[in-house]
Order: sequence, then C-alpha cells, then structure tokens
Amino acid sequence: MFYLKTVKFLLLFSFLSTLFFSSKLSAEIIIEDYWARVTPSGSGSVYMKIINSKDEDDRLLSASSDKAGMVMIHRSIRDGDISKMIHVHDGILVPKKSSVKLKPGDYHLMLININENLSLGDKISVTLIFEKNSSITINPIAKLRPPKKHTHK
Repeated sequence: MFYLKTVKFLLLFSFLSTLFFSSKLSAEIIIEDYWARVTPSGSGSVYMKIINSKDEDDRLLSASSDKAGMVMIHRSIRDGDISKMIHVHDGILVPKKSSVKLKPGDYHLMLININENLSLGDKISVTLIFEKNSSITINPIAKLRPPKKHTHK
C-alpha cells in the first residue's frame, strides 16, 4: 500500500513539475510583423516587432542568416540633413513587459553579401539570438513595404 501511494505521489509530482517548468521555459519573446527589403546590390534589411512578455529585460544580441554572409544590428540616425547608419555592438534592449520595433529609419538587421539573387516574395531565414531567451528563427518575405500583421512565437 505504501509503495503504491509513493509511486502515485512521485508520478503526480513529476507531472506537475513538468507542467510548471515547461511553462516557465516556453517562448516569452514573440516576433510579429516581420518583413525584409532587399536591393540589387546584394544587401538588405529585416524589420519586425519584438515583444517581451517576461518579467525581466532581455536583449537581442545578434542574428544570422544562411542567405547572407553577415547580419548586423544597425540603427539609422539623423544628424541635421545627414542620415547615418551605425552598427549597434551591444544589441537591442527589449524591456520586460514591453516591445521594440525594428523599422525603416531606426533599428534594423542589415543583411550583407546576400548570396543569391532574391526577388520580391522570396523568404529569407533569419535566426535571432537573445541574451536570455532561446534563439528564434523567422522567415521574413522580401517586400517593398511592411506587410499586414504576422506573428511568430
């Protein structure tokens, strides 16, 4: 009798622990409205909205793509009449319970040395690497302008 109660308790404990810890490990960074712009010169940009539903800050550290030789985090800034693009070395902070938009004229991922001729409508696989969250792979479609809302968890 004691053995059966112990086994039942251990099974119930294991099941509840799995439920509790797996919910804590689930993706709490959500990527929405992602899209890409490519140029004939072999470069391009990726834009998106990063939503952090966690109770702690996170940071987009870097990104990679099998379609580009290099992916860099950039920010466009305006200095008087001159627009500059700067490389963001320390990533992009995504505050807890908040979001950050990567959009034209601001933060974006710069695709450098795209290794094939991409056309409008083609998908580009991009993996986002975060400080705390697991990596997330998105497949933005090459567009001229932002598409309608799309979500990826």
